[in-house]
Amino acid sequence: MRTKRREIATTVSNDPTSYKLCAVCGSIVDKSAATCPDCYAYRFDTDPAHVADAALDLAIKPRRAVCHFDLMPESSEESE
Repeated sequence: MRTKRREIATTVSNDPTSYKLCAVCGSIVDKSAATCPDCYAYRFDTDPAHVADAALDLAIKPRRAVCHFDLMPESSEESE
């Protein structure tokens, strides 16, 4: 799981203008999102430097929250 988080962090940090940071829970979401899928907030930080830094921080810190993806059943493609 940690490797997948690093890959995602690299993707986000390579193109931070395509993402934004939720000002409430710190989730990184697609730039087109109107609300955060994790906390339903609608306030975002769009500064590319903040988004890239948050992505790299999230890749190395342990997960502390449950997101909506954790509640979905695993598909056979995601099983390792």
